[in-house]
Amino acid sequence: MRNSFLSFTLSLASGLVVGVFGPLLEASGNPVGHVASVVLVAGWMYALLAFGAGWTARSKVGAALRAWAVLVVAVVSYYVTKAVLGDFRVPDFNDPANRAVVFGWNEFLSKIEGWCVFAAVLGPLCGLAGYLSRTGSGPRRPLLLLPPRLLVPAVAVAETTMQLAYESDTGPDAPVVCAVWTVTRALAAAVALVVAGTALVADLNSRSASARPHHLD
Repeated sequence: MRNSFLSFTLSLASGLVVGVFGPLLEASGNPVGHVASVVLVAGWMYALLAFGAGWTARSKVGAALRAWAVLVVAVVSYYVTKAVLGDFRVPDFNDPANRAVVFGWNEFLSKIEGWCVFAAVLGPLCGLAGYLSRTGSGPRRPLLLLPPRLLVPAVAVAETTMQLAYESDTGPDAPVVCAVWTVTRALAAAVALVVAGTALVADLNSRSASARPHHLD
C-alpha cells in the first residue's frame, strides 16, 4: 500500500514538474531552457507522463485513473504558471482610454477545460498501454506487447512529423524548434525499432523453444 501511494505521489509530482517548468523555461530567454521547454510542452511528453503513470499502477482501472489524474495536474499547473507569468491578460473595455487590462478568466478556464477533456481520452489510453507493457501477456506471446510499447514512440513520430511539415517555418525560433523536433523524431524512431526488434527476437526464441521436443528423464 505504501509503495503504491508513493508511486502515485511521484507520478503526480512528475505531472506538476512538467506543467510548471514547460512555460517557465519558455519564458527564461535561455537557449538551453528554450530547448527544454519545447520538449516539456510537447504532446508526446504528456503521453509519456500518462504511460509512466500506468506502468506503476497495479490494475487496469488504477492505470487509467492514475494517468488521467497526472495529465490533469500537468494541464492545470501549465496554465496556472502561464497565468502567473502574465498570459491571459485582455483589454479592460470599461476603461475609457482602453489601456487597462484584466485577467481573461473565460479564456483561462476554457483552455483548462478543453485540455482536461482531451486528457480524459489520452490519459486512460496511454495509462493502459503502460500497464500492459509492464504486465505483458505472458512470455510466449512477446509480439502482443508491441502495440502498447510502441504507443509513445508512435505519438512522438506522428507529432514531430506534423509539426515539421506545417509549423517549421513560423517564428524567429523556428531553427531551434525544428532541430528539436528532428532529433526527437529520430530518437523515437530508433526506440521503436529497438522495441520491435527485441520483441521479434523474443518471439522467435519462444517459438523455437516451444518447438523443441521434450524428453522424459
